Amino acid sequence: MADEPSPISQSPEKVQTRLHELAQMLREANHLEPATQKALAELADELASAGDFSKASSAEVGRLLESSSRVIELLHRRPEAPIPATVRDRFEQAILAAESRAPVLAGVAHRLLDVLADLGI
Repeated sequence: MADEPSPISQSPEKVQTRLHELAQMLREANHLEPATQKALAELADELASAGDFSKASSAEVGRLLESSSRVIELLHRRPEAPIPATVRDRFEQAILAAESRAPVLAGVAHRLLDVLADLGI
């Protein structure tokens, strides 16, 4: 069903590594505004570091990490293109689902939503 969250396709550790890679790519990107580039890179690193990976076996935390990675990767690849509403909705749902198990990680993800709002997304 389309409204069901997608299954986690990668381990939290792989998503963590991917977020750090995205942060580095964002730091080297020249197609984003410098302030946006810096904010996204810092958030990608913070998301990767904020997760308590002893608890990250929970499906909620895994979905949040993977959703965060997708959103940041979309912004990096096509900053001028809007993020599809379904991707944003799943990201917001993942934040809400993870808040009780990983409040710090969910807080960082909320900041990513703020950056999206500042970009008009």
